[in-house]
Amino acid sequence: MKLLQINDPREVIPIGGRLLTLFGLGRDENLKLLYWCQVVFYLVFSMIPRVLVKIDDTVMLLRLGAEMAFVSYLYSQILALYFRRKDLYRLVDMLQRCANRQYSEEIDTFLITSNGNVNKFSVTCCKCFCLLYILYCVMPPVASTGIYLRNSRNQTGDQEEFIISTEMNLYYLDIRFNVLHYSFYTLIICLLTVTSASSLCIKDVMDVSVIKTTCLMFQITAMQIRELREHVSQTQLNVVIESHRDTLLCAQSLQDTLNLSLLIQLTFCSAIWCLMLFYILLMGFDSRILNVVILLLIVTVETYTYCTLGTQLTDKGDEVLMALQQLAWYDQSITVQKQILFMIQRSQKPIILTAGKLFEANVLQFSEMVQKSYSFYLVLKNVF
Repeated sequence: MKLLQINDPREVIPIGGRLLTLFGLGRDENLKLLYWCQVVFYLVFSMIPRVLVKIDDTVMLLRLGAEMAFVSYLYSQILALYFRRKDLYRLVDMLQRCANRQYSEEIDTFLITSNGNVNKFSVTCCKCFCLLYILYCVMPPVASTGIYLRNSRNQTGDQEEFIISTEMNLYYLDIRFNVLHYSFYTLIICLLTVTSASSLCIKDVMDVSVIKTTCLMFQITAMQIRELREHVSQTQLNVVIESHRDTLLCAQSLQDTLNLSLLIQLTFCSAIWCLMLFYILLMGFDSRILNVVILLLIVTVETYTYCTLGTQLTDKGDEVLMALQQLAWYDQSITVQKQILFMIQRSQKPIILTAGKLFEANVLQFSEMVQKSYSFYLVLKNVF
């Protein structure tokens, strides 16, 4: 598949750029017609129909609330892609310039291998979302086929409802009992899921890849420092200083790029966890919970990945500080000593990934979110 082919082993995040362009958010400033058509389509056929749903019982309220939280999260991320695209492209260009530098043979081999692993992750992520898309779209129609056959043999009793992918009323269509209306609803859901899966895949591929590549640049900077000989020349030090400066600029650009995405991710995550878990508890093992489980799995894996990579970014930043501290700076000339000490001073400020500059994205934060979500879940359980 040409979309997933890697032509240049040094190229940074090629698949993410192709996916953004395919989604309608290329580098040019022309009217993003394809993108805005998807935004309007999602609003008309996903957001508004859920508002029109009549709530009959607690179970429907919980499922509707959980799905409304998820689609609101998803719609926010779709809109955020538009506002973040310039920062994403700028960061990719900065990382590409760092990757194109001249390094030693050892570092160059490490760079190509590590960048290849990042690109392999992008390919794997695309394949996983394709699989989830198929499961999400296929399971309800398959289950509803069995219901249709049972209904056709049972003309006198009550008719069973078709299994719908998501709790909504598609305007005036009878999607729960009419086969024709249900078929049209299934087509709409498949198109909506294309937009949903594409936007989540693009977000995950781009965000995870830029974090991993920024971590890689910190590793390369630390390796450059370790390669410095006992007596450091000014020319050698200038190369390291320039690399360190560019890596720090990439880290700052990374923070600006992910601020909005992380804020949306961590804000909606707890609400989605609480509502979906409570709904699954009430329903038990039922065909109607399968799609909800898929949505819950996606949000959980995404949030954990962001928090893990946030911790990893901090660790790689500290790796540069450790490499500088192990350098025999005290044996160098006064001029070189001052420059090395300045690098040490700058590296003592930890590299932290934050969500909207409000709270940190790391493993500790994920643990706290799980604990708070479980507490809210217990409150809901006692109330209902």
